[in-house]
Amino acid sequence: MGMLSALKLRVVDEIGRPGLLRQAGDYIERAIAHYASERFWFNIRSGTTTTTAGNAYATLPAGLQREDGAFVTQGGLLVPLERRAFSEFEDLNAGSASTGQPSDYAICDGQARLYPTPAAAYTLTFPGIYAETAFANDAASNAWSTEAADLIAARAKMLIYRNVLRDVEGAQIEAQAEAEALAQLRAETVQRLGSGTLKTG
Repeated sequence: MGMLSALKLRVVDEIGRPGLLRQAGDYIERAIAHYASERFWFNIRSGTTTTTAGNAYATLPAGLQREDGAFVTQGGLLVPLERRAFSEFEDLNAGSASTGQPSDYAICDGQARLYPTPAAAYTLTFPGIYAETAFANDAASNAWSTEAADLIAARAKMLIYRNVLRDVEGAQIEAQAEAEALAQLRAETVQRLGSGTLKTG
């Protein structure tokens, strides 16, 4: 249930064009990429990374799409870091390069720049929006083919109608279906976040 193969078949069956199975796979990928950084209840989690003494940069946790903040672990507690613009770090480092426990961070080119430069190995935690595990094959599934199947199917069909079949009416119908599915997922996200219920694992 919820396998990528089932989602592909759903798309071509609902369009009525079984010969478009390959295109269905391509447009499902495009639909997922379109919503990858959208906040849904199933893609919010936390990841960690570790600093290196003397290195002002730290690699971001794998799969992080958009961070909601950053924390450094101190005495078993998560201490928030101040988010700054990357350009502000020149002023922070003016005069001399400080070292110690990081208190500020900026995001640049897939890395976190830290101030002061870490004097030791610190654990950093980044809550935010994370990418779902990629489909290894057609038998694989993830939240996009289960919880968000209606949204992804509708967008994939809209793209096929618009870009492959050149069917304006079909594209408009699926655009409406996409909007309805998106509204439903957003409402469910608000409800789950409000109740503290999130997907785990």
